[in-house]
Amino acid sequence: MSTKEKAIAAGSLHATIHSMKRRATWHNYNAEGSYMLTLVTRNRQRLFGSLTGDPSIRTFLPGCARVECSDLGNAIFFEEIKKISHYYPMAEVWKLCVMPDHLHIILRIVSPLPEGKTLGTVVKGFKNGCNRAYWRIYGIEGENRPVLFEEGYCDKILKDFSQLDYWKRYLEDNPRRLLIKTTHPEFFSVRHHLAINGRQCAAIGNLFLLDIPDKMEVVVHRRDSDDGYKDKMKVWMQCGENYGVLVGAFISPREREVKQMAIENGYFLIQLTNEGIGPYYKPRGMDFDACADGRMLILSPWPEAAPEKNGITRQECLQLNALATQMAQGQFELG
Repeated sequence: MSTKEKAIAAGSLHATIHSMKRRATWHNYNAEGSYMLTLVTRNRQRLFGSLTGDPSIRTFLPGCARVECSDLGNAIFFEEIKKISHYYPMAEVWKLCVMPDHLHIILRIVSPLPEGKTLGTVVKGFKNGCNRAYWRIYGIEGENRPVLFEEGYCDKILKDFSQLDYWKRYLEDNPRRLLIKTTHPEFFSVRHHLAINGRQCAAIGNLFLLDIPDKMEVVVHRRDSDDGYKDKMKVWMQCGENYGVLVGAFISPREREVKQMAIENGYFLIQLTNEGIGPYYKPRGMDFDACADGRMLILSPWPEAAPEKNGITRQECLQLNALATQMAQGQFELG
């Protein structure tokens, strides 16, 4: 098998289960705020619809990937979601994304909720309405009727108003990403307990990139001159052109520029991150397509960290850069 063939081959990955639910204990869930909510069906039952379409066609164009909603999915989309603003006028639904086994909702609380009410109260009422639709459509009767959703929900606090458009676009592209995941499952299974130099890591993406011997560390120092940076960029792009692998944390603006150029050119990357990688972790933006194409591996030396950490410490930067150096120099062992 050639270097290039190894790079695009799929590895055998193994996933473990971790909870995706979290609450910000410091946040006032009664006050104004914007949230991206995720509600998952009990046992991940695909009750809301099925995927259809071609993932290679851009979103909104004829034939693109989409979810063909079931009767229950349509009831939630056209009826139940509207009841949130009916019962809580201060709550605005900006976006609803119906997926086969879960819902994503962008919800804005534009003024404080009534006394004693919180975001959890709003979500509970919505889930109860969806339960009634579920029971009605499936003809479920009796006192101990099963609930539609698993217990709890996941909320992501959108701190910056500008994030709303980003997350709306993200949700609009969700069916395409899921359809890609179903056709390339090997690149989206999470492997935990991957030991690198004795350190437990979590990984998602193409593990065969670890086998490619030609690796280069990508680190741009503040002291690097513009000319020095341009010279490094040429060397990195040449490495990518020759099917080598660029390894780094890609934290600084210039490092992110290197990463973007490498992805746009179809080169191979190993991204080191301080975020945790749980079983439902999904690479974001251009990282997703790079993983789908077998061109990226994402590694976290902190598997149990929060899935989406805010910021990175200097100590974490140093540790990630040190690991990138070891990997680029071939000074690492897999356990």
